[in-house]
Amino acid sequence: MKKMSAITLALASTLSVPVLAEQESRISGELIIATGYLSTNSNLSTEGDRRLTDLNSKGSHTNEFIVMPLGNIAYELGDSRNQRVYLGTSRDDLAVGDLAFEIGYQYDFANGTQVDFAILPTVVRGEVWANPYDTTGNRTKEDVEGMAYRLKINNLMNSGFSMDMGFATQEVDNEGIEHESLHRDADTYYFKGSYRAMFSASSGLVTSFAYLHHDAEGDAATFDQYKAEMTYFRHSNGHSLALTGSYAYREYDAMNPIFNKEHTDDRYELFLAYERANFMGWQNWSLVSFNGVKFNTSNIKFYESDEYLTSIGLSYKF
Repeated sequence: MKKMSAITLALASTLSVPVLAEQESRISGELIIATGYLSTNSNLSTEGDRRLTDLNSKGSHTNEFIVMPLGNIAYELGDSRNQRVYLGTSRDDLAVGDLAFEIGYQYDFANGTQVDFAILPTVVRGEVWANPYDTTGNRTKEDVEGMAYRLKINNLMNSGFSMDMGFATQEVDNEGIEHESLHRDADTYYFKGSYRAMFSASSGLVTSFAYLHHDAEGDAATFDQYKAEMTYFRHSNGHSLALTGSYAYREYDAMNPIFNKEHTDDRYELFLAYERANFMGWQNWSLVSFNGVKFNTSNIKFYESDEYLTSIGLSYKF
């Protein structure tokens, strides 16, 4: 699944004590407003320079202040309230720095297993450079359309094991890259397995391994990605944090015709989310902060990049 540009994040399940069971209302949710500073230097980012003069170097840094309105809302179904429909950002994803707007349905089994199906109407959509390699003039932007679908099986039979499977399509409106082997229309297949180990009632570690196959129209844009990720989380006296580190290796299928190399990437991420519950004595209000870095190293300099985010905001649970 797609990550938000740079590491635009929000609070996650590992940072929030569930309140659904204590509420009489079938409606519950969370609203988050945060502001922050974001910096990136990716040659592929449409927030970067329109004009390129060199394909053998990183992009120049772009810096911006951002406002992040995020949240989710759920409605419980059934007499036993073991079903719900929801929309918004998934808390499990947000803990590790992923952001995807979802519309979904959950069912909780008596043995502890939860099945979660969702569609993600915006996760693929966005903008790209029509031809990111153009050095003859100002690059122009094109829209990307697509749809994503997701199936999660959480805490299988109270074992701590979970599975996350996804499928997505994407289509660039007007592909401007001359080389057909770099054309970007694609289907993406994703699988992630994870295990949550509790150290105590208030702390634990989630270890995950993920595989992604991006099957693009062009062989040089097709890749396989293998990722390992670990998240440590802890709650204590109203303070909660989740620290996530990950490494991914990405390998492309064919020689890149522009750089005459088979493209490979090493991707590193570190993200810290923090919450102070009942901030200033305000019930259901929390102070939240998100801070992350992301580095992409490559055997082709053009694709190297780094991204930084720091932010602070308020969360309200209802």
